[in-house]
Amino acid sequence: MVTSFSFVFIFPYLFNPLCEYSIMYYDPEYARIAAEELGEDEQNSFSDDDPADRGWSTYVTDANGTACDFRFISQLHEQTHLYFTKSFVTFEAVNPADRSPLTFETCVKHNDDQVTHVPNLWWETHICRVEGSEEADYEWNDGAVHDYYKGEMPKWLSDDRQQRCYVVEQSELHDEKNGWLPLLTEFAFFTKWNGPLSPGEIEDCRPLITQHVVVETLDEKEPSDKLNAANAVFYISFECVEDPTIGRYRAVIRKTMDGKPGHMSLEVTCWRFATSTLR
Repeated sequence: MVTSFSFVFIFPYLFNPLCEYSIMYYDPEYARIAAEELGEDEQNSFSDDDPADRGWSTYVTDANGTACDFRFISQLHEQTHLYFTKSFVTFEAVNPADRSPLTFETCVKHNDDQVTHVPNLWWETHICRVEGSEEADYEWNDGAVHDYYKGEMPKWLSDDRQQRCYVVEQSELHDEKNGWLPLLTEFAFFTKWNGPLSPGEIEDCRPLITQHVVVETLDEKEPSDKLNAANAVFYISFECVEDPTIGRYRAVIRKTMDGKPGHMSLEVTCWRFATSTLR
């Protein structure tokens, strides 16, 4: 049985500027294709109420810039430990130029997505590659990450701190090449609702409206480079128009990379913000 986390854990492809990424949106036609392609046993391993299993129309862009069509998740394995879980997912894609198949592999270490009393959730990608393309390195190099990005999650930005950060322009929020930015918002919303709402209900709450994004980073000096910095903290204000509570939210998302291919860490905290002023 696929867990509720399965629709999230291939997302590290989505906003890692140094490795493959993909842009995802739901398309029932892909669910039909997956059902036809998979054998009976594989079909039975997919959950009916999980958005990842119902089919996501996706293009996956590899390191060479080739846009490939996502098809379906073919394998999922999980190793459960006391304080975290390791999820191994394999999914299939097709190069539209010659219809040649590609198999992508990911391994993500994460804390339990059903534990709602923790202050924040986190994910670490240890594998993010085309099958057989490179040797897997499962060890996260914590020493390669600056101490500035460690410890407790940052609080919401004060006005003084925001003046030293990069405020993302609205045009950048809607630029296709920054299609991973709204997915940070979806990550944040998932951490808020992974307990009370089922994956299907979370999907029904989309689209989310990303209203304001501020980037704090030590990695880049030029404002134009800060958005794609390898290590950064994102401060995001967003709304969920379909949320029955008329949800307005703030989220802090810390992204770090240790320099190894396919490695990235995300830490997320999110809370409802009741007033009409989100910034």
